Amino acid sequence: MSERVVPIAGMTCAACEGTVASAALALPGVESASADRRSGRLTLRGGRLPSDAAVDAALADTPYGVGTRPWLSREHQVWRDVAVSTAVVGALALVAWALGLDARVQELTGGASAGSALVVLGLGVAASVSTCMALVGGLVVSLAASVPSRATGLARMRPHLAFNAGRIVGFAALGALMGLVGGTLVPSGWLLGATVLAAAAVMALVGVRLTGASPRIAAWQLSLPGRWGAWASGASPDGARGGTIRALGLGAATFFLPCGFTQAVQVYALSTGSARDGAIVMALFAVGTTPGLLAAGAAAGAAASSTRPAAVRVLRGVGVVVLAFALVTASGGVARLSPGLASRHVTATERTSNVTDVDGAQHVSTDVVYEGYSPATTVVYVDEPVAWTLTPEYKGCQSAVDAPSLGLSRIMVLFDAQTVEFTPTETGTFPYSCAMGMYTGEFVVIDRPAAS
Repeated sequence: MSERVVPIAGMTCAACEGTVASAALALPGVESASADRRSGRLTLRGGRLPSDAAVDAALADTPYGVGTRPWLSREHQVWRDVAVSTAVVGALALVAWALGLDARVQELTGGASAGSALVVLGLGVAASVSTCMALVGGLVVSLAASVPSRATGLARMRPHLAFNAGRIVGFAALGALMGLVGGTLVPSGWLLGATVLAAAAVMALVGVRLTGASPRIAAWQLSLPGRWGAWASGASPDGARGGTIRALGLGAATFFLPCGFTQAVQVYALSTGSARDGAIVMALFAVGTTPGLLAAGAAAGAAASSTRPAAVRVLRGVGVVVLAFALVTASGGVARLSPGLASRHVTATERTSNVTDVDGAQHVSTDVVYEGYSPATTVVYVDEPVAWTLTPEYKGCQSAVDAPSLGLSRIMVLFDAQTVEFTPTETGTFPYSCAMGMYTGEFVVIDRPAAS
C-alpha cells in the first residue's frame, strides 16, 4: 500500500475535512483518506492512488481544490475594498471622536436613568454599540458566517437568538456565583492583560478572515475537534440542534471577555453580596446588550447569506471594523501588562489644585470622566495621610479603578462617589488605571517644601 499527500486549499473546519476525505474515498484505488485543515493536506493510502488532477476534479463541486493557500490574496478587488473600507472607517471614527458620539450615547442610556436597575440596563445598551462590540461583535459576525446560505427567516436568526439567550442565562447564573464568591472571579493584573491580548488576537483572525486579505491566515481559527464537531452537528440531520447548543454556550462564555462595561457591572454584582441581586444585575446588563447584538447579527447574516459583490464588500468592510477593534483592544492589553509605559513621570515641587488639607489629611478629588480621570496627575506630600474621593461623571471601564501601587484593592465608582484612604511612605510616581488598562492616572509623591 502506498501513501501520498495532496495539498488542499479552502478547508477551515471539521466538516470541511469530512467533505474532502469523502470525495477522495470515492476515487478508484483509494482505500483510506484523511484531511487536516490546519496543515491543508489530504493524505491518501491505497494500491493505485489518483493524480492531483483527479483529486481536483473530484472536488469540483465543493469549495475546495488542490493547491496551497497564499499568504496574501492575489485579487486586486479585495485590496481595493480593504483600502476603501479603511478610509471610510477612519473617517467615521474621526467624526465620532469630534462629535463625542460615544459620550452622548452614554449620557442617554446611563447618566439620565433613575435607579441602579435602569442604569445597569442602560450600560448594556451603551456597551452593545461601543467598546464591548469590539469583543463580542467578532463572535456575532462569525455566527452569521456559519449559517448556511440557503437559510432564511427564523433559521438565519436562530444562532443569534440562542447566542443572546445564552448570554442572559449565563450572565444570570455567573452573576449569582459572583454575588456569593466575591472578587476572585474578576481577572486583574497580568492575567487580565493576557486575556485582553488573547481576545484581540482572536478578533484579528476573524477580521482577516472577513476581509479575505490572507487566505492562509484565514484558516487559522479555533474550532472543535473533528469528533466533537461531528457529535454536536449530528444531533439532527442539518446540525441545527448542535449549532444552537454551541451558540448558547458561546453566549454564556462571553461573560469572561474583558469588556470594560462588563467588568464594571461585574464588580457591582460582587458588591451586592447576594446571589439573587448578582444574578439580576448581570441578567439586566445582558438584556440591555441584546437589541444591539441582534441587529448586528441580522445585518451580518444578510450580508453573509448573499453572494452578490455588494454583500461581499460589506463583509470586507466589517472585517476592517473588527481589525480596528482588535487594535484598540490590544493597546489596552499592552497598557495593562506595562502600566509604567503610560506614566507621565511628572517633576513637581508643589501639590496640585485638587488637593486640600482637612483635619490633618490631604483630601484629593478626582472625577471619573469620558477621557479617563480628571485630573490625570495628582501631586501629594509623602508621609501624610491621603483621603482620595473619586466622583462618577461617566460610567464605563473607568469606573473600575485598580491602584495596586498605592496598596489599594479595586475601587468601584459606578453609582456614587467613593473615598479611600492611604498614606504614601516614599516619594515617586504611582500609576493607577481602569480595569482594562486603557485609561490611566497617577499620584506623584514629593517631599513637603521646607517652610521659608
